[in-house]
Amino acid sequence: MKISDTLSGIMIGIFAIIVFAMSLSFPPTPGQEYGSGLFPRLIAIGLLICSVCLIVQSRRRRDKQQWLAWHGLNTVTFLRFCMIPASLVFYFLTAQWLGFFISSGIILMLLFLVFGVKPVRGLILTVISVLIIHLCFYNILQVPLPWGLLEPFAW
Repeated sequence: MKISDTLSGIMIGIFAIIVFAMSLSFPPTPGQEYGSGLFPRLIAIGLLICSVCLIVQSRRRRDKQQWLAWHGLNTVTFLRFCMIPASLVFYFLTAQWLGFFISSGIILMLLFLVFGVKPVRGLILTVISVLIIHLCFYNILQVPLPWGLLEPFAW
């Protein structure tokens, strides 16, 4: 399946506007100068910038392709497409039991492998990514991430 850059830009832009609007209703965080809506707003602004760039780039190329084209079913592409929502479902079902580190590590490693990253590089990127994400959310933004099986080692 092929989606044109114009359609992708429009969909990402709509999503960014929805995220930004919803983040305005997030409550302030006690004792901090920034509230819980800051991070989602920054992501929404970045997504909106990306959507505008996609649309402008597509228009500059005078992109005449169909907005949505299906050229036959490619098993690898379909698997990669299904892995994104499947990883979210996996996280929601296992995060409390396994914890953030283990659930996120499994998800990232599988996604890296499915998208063609070499195993050793994928493992290194997984460990670094999980640690950075944990640092940003747990320590800086003070979002309570589940420890699960690693509860005895919680800091």
